[in-house]
Amino acid sequence: MNRFSYFKVTFLSLTAGLFVGIFLYGLFDVDFSDHQALINLLFKSFVTAIITGLLLGLLNMFFKIGNFKKKAN
Repeated sequence: MNRFSYFKVTFLSLTAGLFVGIFLYGLFDVDFSDHQALINLLFKSFVTAIITGLLLGLLNMFFKIGNFKKKAN
């Protein structure tokens, strides 16, 4: 497997999980009548998930951590 595969798997799974987790956790604290607070929460969770996913994806690309099965020829 090439390095991009390791990055892609890590980035997509972590980014999706973190985005949903941060967004749902933030919904408990936000006032639903304030639309700006909802937009800020959405933006904050998106940016945090993207930055964390990029950093961990790049680390995984170089260290190649993962148990991917090799294709049999």
